[in-house]
Amino acid sequence: MDLRKIRSDLEKSQIWLEKIKSELEVSSHSQNYDLVILDDIFPLRLSAFRIAEYNYYLNTCPNSLVLSTATAFSLLGQNIGLADVVQEYECFYPQFKGKVMEFDFNRLVKAKLIYTIFLNNIFNFIDFIEKNHLPFVFTLYPGGGFHIEEEATNHKLTRVFASPNFKKVIVTQRNTYEYLIDKKFCTPKQIEFIYGCVVPSDKLTSNLYPKKYYKQNKFTFDICFVAYKYQPTGLHKGYDLFIEVAKKLASKHDDFHFHIVGGHEPTDIDVIVLENNITFYGQKTTDFFPDFYSGMDLILSPNRPAYIPGAFDGFPTGACAEAALSGVALFCTDCLNLNVAFKDREELVIISLNVEEICETIEYFWQNYNKLSELAKQGQLAFQRVFNIDYQMNPRLRLISECMGPKSSLK
Repeated sequence: MDLRKIRSDLEKSQIWLEKIKSELEVSSHSQNYDLVILDDIFPLRLSAFRIAEYNYYLNTCPNSLVLSTATAFSLLGQNIGLADVVQEYECFYPQFKGKVMEFDFNRLVKAKLIYTIFLNNIFNFIDFIEKNHLPFVFTLYPGGGFHIEEEATNHKLTRVFASPNFKKVIVTQRNTYEYLIDKKFCTPKQIEFIYGCVVPSDKLTSNLYPKKYYKQNKFTFDICFVAYKYQPTGLHKGYDLFIEVAKKLASKHDDFHFHIVGGHEPTDIDVIVLENNITFYGQKTTDFFPDFYSGMDLILSPNRPAYIPGAFDGFPTGACAEAALSGVALFCTDCLNLNVAFKDREELVIISLNVEEICETIEYFWQNYNKLSELAKQGQLAFQRVFNIDYQMNPRLRLISECMGPKSSLK
């Protein structure tokens, strides 16, 4: 008996079986879809706005699919594989079982339309899109590789908009719109301006907990900071300024308490003097926030474009929108004058980057708590109007349906 020949034959059989398996997988996923979404972080539930937007598409377009690379899990500090994340996602959303699969550049994909969000995503997928001859629409959100007046950004935009497969781009902030026009990356007819972003407003507003009011249902005046930790000191999101404000306020008022959600830790910036007045929660998913926000008096977001030259947040941040939707008074910066929807001092408070001024503003509303409560109520109504998920999604669905053609399966 020639053991070497037997081993060789077994190895060849194994290779043949793997090849057949691969071909079957490609074949099984090469059906004609109406909509295929490409992403680098879905279906991680920590990215709540992706869950809200992509789930809406999956629900309204049954003949759709999400292909994910999972390469951005690490950005949110997650050391976990795609298979485990998909399994968890399908436990929460069993109606979408089998709708999320691993991206494979060599997979044959047939679709009426490709959709994704962020510049880095569309740039990283553009070769795959063109290889499969697929038309595409994408949302150019702030962040994700989009930095005003940056050479790398301009290179990516040039590559993407020069593609013969490009159909439309959705922009959510007016400076993004102006930049694309001024730099002649595309024409006004190729741009759809939809202010704001998609947040899980339905989850937040349908599960509101009874509001707890200072000196009525609780003894503390509670201020929160909610933002992902993208860098140790959180300069971009203003975590350093938040801590300065907290220290000044806590030194004068024993009943002020500060709450940190999103990954920052006590060791990032020295908070020893706040030991009895600060709580860290780590990263949380959407289901945590209704109860959490019911006990918050205001959310403070002193974010500024200081992370990378040309980088900026949309106004307001997704976390701020979720807090306001939940009835929390919103105090935030608007360094780039992007606000086009909300009334200052009536529906929110636009703050400066000056710590003393921030403290004075907060103390004014602390002393006039009835005005803070009214501000929170009016803000909640305004955000429910602008960030209602149907209000945000309807123009997106209309655009996507138009780009897919008359025979799409949109509900």
